[in-house]
Amino acid sequence: MGFNSAEFLFCFLPLTLAGFLVFGRFGRTAVIAWLGIASLVFYAYWRPAFLLLLMGSIAVNYVCAALIWRNRTRPTLQKALLILGVSANLAALASFKYLFPLLHWLNAALGLHYAIGDVSLPLGISFFTFTQIAYLVDLSQDAAEPQDVPGYILFVTCFPYIIAGPIVHHREIMPQFSADRTFRIRGNDFSVGLSWFILGLCKKVLIADHLAPHANAVFAHPAGLSMADAWIGVLNYALQLYFDFSGYSDMAVGVARMFSITLPLNFNSPYKAASIIEFWSRWHMTLTRYLTLYLYNPMSMWVSRRRVAAGRPTSRKAARTLPGFASMVVFPTMTTMFLAGIWHGAGLQFIIFGLLHGTYIGLNHAWRIFRKEGSLLAHFLQLRPVGIALTFVCVLVAQVFFRAASTYDALTVLAALSGFGGGGFAPVRIHTAHAYVVFLLLPVVWLLPNTQEILGQVPLSPTASILRAWVPVMQWRPTFAWAVALGAALVAVLWNMADTSTFLYFQF
Repeated sequence: MGFNSAEFLFCFLPLTLAGFLVFGRFGRTAVIAWLGIASLVFYAYWRPAFLLLLMGSIAVNYVCAALIWRNRTRPTLQKALLILGVSANLAALASFKYLFPLLHWLNAALGLHYAIGDVSLPLGISFFTFTQIAYLVDLSQDAAEPQDVPGYILFVTCFPYIIAGPIVHHREIMPQFSADRTFRIRGNDFSVGLSWFILGLCKKVLIADHLAPHANAVFAHPAGLSMADAWIGVLNYALQLYFDFSGYSDMAVGVARMFSITLPLNFNSPYKAASIIEFWSRWHMTLTRYLTLYLYNPMSMWVSRRRVAAGRPTSRKAARTLPGFASMVVFPTMTTMFLAGIWHGAGLQFIIFGLLHGTYIGLNHAWRIFRKEGSLLAHFLQLRPVGIALTFVCVLVAQVFFRAASTYDALTVLAALSGFGGGGFAPVRIHTAHAYVVFLLLPVVWLLPNTQEILGQVPLSPTASILRAWVPVMQWRPTFAWAVALGAALVAVLWNMADTSTFLYFQF
């Protein structure tokens, strides 16, 4: 069941809200149980069989968490239990996400002809797996506390984020399910959440879904593309991914806010980023946070300990030397982004996607550390429009590998972007009106305030501040005019929702 489906809008969401109102009167246990059951129904709607996998994962992790907590005075046993729990999670994730693609690759590489089937990837498996791994790690470090069964089930399965994130942290979610909270629908939260949800729904249905066919056509047949068609197709996909992921993130945060549950922001106008480091602080923000906390930081600490043991310095001055920079910055960065690429999918193109971003980030750090202040080049690259344009082009190149069906297809598209494809410099074949739409949307993502800025949830970004005079017109207020505008937008969405599509970040 997707947020953009009639079943969710007209059945699931109203019934869940009504149950929240009723059971909220009976206290925490009743309302937590209701939301937990509703979330399991939401998850099982797509394929009921995978509910068994989800419940099995919850049961194993809950027992493992209880054992880790019980043995906190015995660090050796606790560490062994943590390793066992994390390994079980990763094994389940790998078996569904990577085993069959690996078997198919081996079958082809070795010239074998064994009949190998496929397995459907359970929705949200990466998200609920990562969430529970973080909880086990933090519990072993006394940075988390044990939970009761209903609270833990809801923490893992809460329907706004179980399918495609954001990747939540127990410290920001579990306190919101505490016993001293009053569980009721608050007017301000509901109005903000509903507005947030409708704006996200508009992004998905009215923009992303209309860009999808043109992006799909280019990547389905990359051979023979002209340079113009390749650029328009790649920009189509960049904007489709932007509005699809942004729309889902808005809907997730919005629907949670209707229940007065605050989720972390996961998307903050990443195409406004003036560096690749800033891009990753705006794109899939909770994934970046997770990778930093549970991969990059531990690796960085491991490198520092090894350098100290070997008598090498770990200061900032040491990082300004090539050996120090390579070990303390490049190694943990490349390893983290390599694993991030694998997380996004099984295939060489996803590994290249991750390594490209690792290279970008490494170069960004090198520029910050080694650049010569006062040089003409430094002044030029520090101009924000120049940084935004350069970052955007780098992101587009990596997105070609993210979207393409294979590495060969990705290289074919990149060749076409450079004018060396089969179509050379032939004129645009894509409908001219659609090309205009693409280039009209780029100023929207670069200059206009995003959803959370419109709703007054965060301060304006520097690029949106350029149009500060227009912002009051776009600033959301709980007024009749805004209610009419959002109602009209919802009607437009329902009119265009005959063929609902899945979100691009489903099944990660």
